[in-house]
Amino acid sequence: MTSRYLIRSLYSVAVLFAGFAAAASVGAAEIGIQLRETAVVHTNQVLLSSIADVECSDPIQKKEMEDVELKLLDLAEPSTSISQRFVNIRLVVAGYPMQELHISGATQTLVIFEPPQKLTDRQVEDAALLVLCQSLNSEPDDLKVLLQSGFAQTLPNNLKEADGLQLKVLPPARRSLGPVTLSVQVWKENELLLTRSAVFDVRRRHRVAVARVSLSREVPVNESSVQFENRFMSTEVDELEPAQVLGRTVRGTVVAGSIVQMRDLQLETRSSVDRLIKKGDSIQVLAIARRLRTSLRNVEALEDGRLGERIRMKNRDSGKEIVGEVLGPGQAIVRVK
Repeated sequence: MTSRYLIRSLYSVAVLFAGFAAAASVGAAEIGIQLRETAVVHTNQVLLSSIADVECSDPIQKKEMEDVELKLLDLAEPSTSISQRFVNIRLVVAGYPMQELHISGATQTLVIFEPPQKLTDRQVEDAALLVLCQSLNSEPDDLKVLLQSGFAQTLPNNLKEADGLQLKVLPPARRSLGPVTLSVQVWKENELLLTRSAVFDVRRRHRVAVARVSLSREVPVNESSVQFENRFMSTEVDELEPAQVLGRTVRGTVVAGSIVQMRDLQLETRSSVDRLIKKGDSIQVLAIARRLRTSLRNVEALEDGRLGERIRMKNRDSGKEIVGEVLGPGQAIVRVK
């Protein structure tokens, strides 16, 4: 029997069933079915929920409909197509009235079979990354999260070989970089199978000043002696702007390759002994919060300041007092945590 003849026969049966079902379905919930263009399944069973989004005001009926089996795949074939018409016929045969089915979306859904994957350490790291991004208020590109020892290979043998396992990583007790211990849960559908601790090395991207050569107290820092680059650090470090570093001298020797921190720099240089900001001056303030930068112009200095000194200022627009660091004549920077 050909596939075309089978579909035609099923459609004829569906029409007969539709008449009987209509009388029995008075007051039934209206059903909306949105077919996807492609769908990936990990078993040979294709359910309606595998290829479509179902909308129904009756949650019980919605779940029953999502569990309707549309087709069993031939696993020798990497993919197959399921049409809107086939879905309509299959649902009517399953007892759903034709006039209450509103099928939209793709006219043909390409169904691709992919064998279920065994649990890997990479999946554990990816799950931990998402949790730590929320905890540390960071973007995924700004964090590196690596397991310190294998997780998947230490699972019991029955879990090593199991398919379709899900991971849940619990948030850390405190926010920190470096070695961080997290609780990792392994689930199978709605059943918790195992909870185990895992240690991760957590590093955050910082924009830092790095000494190209050894820096000494006698020589002011210039563009040839430091470079600014992105580095993933396991501890929090000062993220300095060029204006905070260039032209200043260091308190002691800073070896080549080291990160220059605020504590390494002298508060004054030969060229900046005089006050750069005087009390009552109108100054421009650069406010930085992670990747966000904004400029505040209507700000008044509440005290004198030399290069690198922290001074009190007043935002004339809001009336609030803020504290920032002097960058240059009439300029200061405020870092928002």
